[in-house]
Amino acid sequence: MTAIDNNLLFRSIQLARKTHRHKLNYGLFCNISPYTLRDTSFFPEFIDFMAHNARLAASLIFEFSQADLAAHDADIARNLARLAAMGFRFAIDQVSSLDLDFEELRARDVSFVKIEAAVLLAKFGDPQAEIDLVRMKRTLDRARIALIVEKVESEQQLVELLDLSVDFGQGYLFGEPRLSRAGA
Repeated sequence: MTAIDNNLLFRSIQLARKTHRHKLNYGLFCNISPYTLRDTSFFPEFIDFMAHNARLAASLIFEFSQADLAAHDADIARNLARLAAMGFRFAIDQVSSLDLDFEELRARDVSFVKIEAAVLLAKFGDPQAEIDLVRMKRTLDRARIALIVEKVESEQQLVELLDLSVDFGQGYLFGEPRLSRAGA
């Protein structure tokens, strides 16, 4: 898993360099597995490598699952703080519990929270629950954390989500994943 993760990280860096060279304003989300975070030989070297590529910080967002973020130990927290000090941002995905402390997430340099459309609609799709989403959204905004709804797969979901004032959406409705162009 670590080898796959390493390849993904370095491919993301190559793509970020290319967008940076062409002065394109893209943000690339790159998942980092818990295996890579705990790899005491690779991850510190990766951070040193990123220090030499800090100009890419605006283009790369490192993503972790909610469970992995909760399980970080002090060493991982220090390593992530080093990346954050260089300007890199973080996102959490695979959110299974909406009982989140957004101020704590902000303190841990999380800039994005990704929640599956089905999870969000199950919690807030009922008109009686909309006030809770409004409250959650205000708290996210105060913490300067963007809400991304992922796995948006139907027009009906999109219509329902638009009523919930989310920041961003992603999913098959907007386009299927595809290979990058040759040479990209």
